[in-house]
Amino acid sequence: MIVSNIELGKNVSISTTASFNNVRLGDNVKIGNKSTLFGSEDNILEVGNNTEIGAFTILNGYSSKLKIGERCNIGAFCHMITDTGPNGSPKLLKKYPIKTAPIIIGNDSIIGHGTVVIAGAKIGDCAFIMPNSFVNCEVPPSTIYGGSPAKLSRKFDLDEME
Repeated sequence: MIVSNIELGKNVSISTTASFNNVRLGDNVKIGNKSTLFGSEDNILEVGNNTEIGAFTILNGYSSKLKIGERCNIGAFCHMITDTGPNGSPKLLKKYPIKTAPIIIGNDSIIGHGTVVIAGAKIGDCAFIMPNSFVNCEVPPSTIYGGSPAKLSRKFDLDEME
C-alpha cells in the first residue's frame, strides 16, 4: 500500500505486498514481500541505489532519521526501529523513557537475516552483521559483528575482498 510522500528512483522493484510511506528509494532498489518501510514527513526514510531489502523486513524511521546506504543487502525478517521503550505503562515509561535516535547504515553493508537494529545504531561502510544479531552500538567500517548484543567478531582489510 502506497500512502504518500514517495520518491522512487529508476528501475525500482517493489513487491505488491509491501507497504511504505514517506520514503525516498534510489535507483535499482528491490523491496521484498510483506516488507514495511516508513518514515514521517519530518524524517524521510532513505534507501540508497542498488540496495535490496528482504521479505518481511520492517524499517521504522518515523521518529528519527533512518538512512540505508548504497549497495546494501538487508536480509529477510530484519527490524530497524528509530525509537525504543515501553509505551503502554506510565510507570515503565518513567523508569525507561522512550529513546529516539537516528539509524545510519553505511554503503556496501550486509545485514543478516533476522537482525534487529535499534535507535542510535550506526553501521559503517562495508560492515557485515551476522544473522539474528541485535545491534545497539556503533559498528566501525570493514568489520564483522554478531550476537545479542552484537560484538566485534573480526576486522578485515578491503583488499581481502578483491
